[in-house]
Amino acid sequence: MKKFKIKKLILFSLICCLVLLPMASLHAEEEISLEEAIAWGLNQSYSLSEYKEHVEQVQRKLAKIKASLSWQAALTGNIAADNQVNNPAMNNPDQENLQMEVGLQGSKAYLWGMSVGPKLSLKKELSGEKADPEVGFSFNLTQKLYPCIPSTEEKEYYTTLRTLRKVQDNLEWQAESKKVDWLEGYLNLLHLQEKVKIAEEQYQLAKNNFDLTLEREKIGEAGKQQVLAEQVKLKQAEYNMKQVKNSFVEEEDKWYLELGLPAGKKVQLLEENIYFQQIKEELERSVIDWNDSDQLMMMVAQNHYQLVANQLDQEQLSQEWEWKQAERKPEVTTGGTYNYPDKQWKINLNLSYKILDGGAKKLESQDYQARLSSLEREYENIIGSLQIQLKKLLGQVSLADLQVEEKDIQYQKAFLEKEVYQKQLEKGLITKQEWKEKSLAYRNAEINIKDARDKAFLSRLRVLHFVGMI
Repeated sequence: MKKFKIKKLILFSLICCLVLLPMASLHAEEEISLEEAIAWGLNQSYSLSEYKEHVEQVQRKLAKIKASLSWQAALTGNIAADNQVNNPAMNNPDQENLQMEVGLQGSKAYLWGMSVGPKLSLKKELSGEKADPEVGFSFNLTQKLYPCIPSTEEKEYYTTLRTLRKVQDNLEWQAESKKVDWLEGYLNLLHLQEKVKIAEEQYQLAKNNFDLTLEREKIGEAGKQQVLAEQVKLKQAEYNMKQVKNSFVEEEDKWYLELGLPAGKKVQLLEENIYFQQIKEELERSVIDWNDSDQLMMMVAQNHYQLVANQLDQEQLSQEWEWKQAERKPEVTTGGTYNYPDKQWKINLNLSYKILDGGAKKLESQDYQARLSSLEREYENIIGSLQIQLKKLLGQVSLADLQVEEKDIQYQKAFLEKEVYQKQLEKGLITKQEWKEKSLAYRNAEINIKDARDKAFLSRLRVLHFVGMI
């Protein structure tokens, strides 16, 4: 009986281990740094996935073009029947010939316009006298000599390369923009974390005051009205604490979702963050006149991905027009073939020149001019739009600086008041409870000045990103 109880106890312990250990592992969180979180976001964030997929699509298209230029091979086969008389001595129209042929056809195209096509075949007569299979081999080659323009494959390759550069520039731009957004989210969480601590202290102070008022009511030193007044303050402090906590949780969840962080990963919220300090130092080292909007706009015109994309489109259009003009020149191609077992070979030189096109040349010219004008108008429109955006960003820098000045004055005022309250506490003019309440105002002012400085820093960071410096 005793052994049976021991076995049951061991079994119960094993079951508890099997159940509780996975639950413990579920709640275990892996702490990561801000730098690791941003690196994760660059790889996993859904907000960047669309741009990455576009890059991958173009890369696959480029790979397909390269694959089409590699050796291609195909198996061929046919069976044919006819009543043609191959032997003049046999003039029998009812005689049918049955023939089977299988082969291996190869082909390869090159970017410079040459193509080759070898073929190996095996032919067998299935009717009449039994004969050995006939092995055949042929080889053909063609090469465009004039005009010197890329082949169709080469044109598609160059066009796709330009497209790849555009989508990669777009991805880079969006990724840098997201990094600034994620940094802003991190700083926002830092300040909310501090506000949560202050709200908790305010609630605890309100609770202490309420408990003290209740005690005073018992000995007749406080009335019902004072108790209710303190209760209202307690409820207000509780409401404020829950509101700040909810804001923190909501912002944290939203930030984690933007980064694509999985459950179980927790970002360390450290005010003295090395990664953040490095970015700040880089910003301080940058020599920029924030009031010189013309110089900043010149940088935008050189670096902004939308303008670069438009210029690539104009270059592509100009290149296509040159190719189209060259295609109207006389076309000269050469080629050759060789057949075995006939041992026949042939070399040729071909000339082709279109003398009538039904007005296609004029229409193509009009189409080119229309597309070029459209791209030029698009360029001017982008320039105008970017000027407005730059003006807005510089306005935000100016407003952020004014906000820093205002919050700094409030901080200095709160600091002086804190020193006054400290002296009053030392002289016994106020209680320690009152000192704690008044010191919270200083801590709020400290959070506000940090928040204002961070916003000024972020506003400059967004300008640097916009002009292409990061």
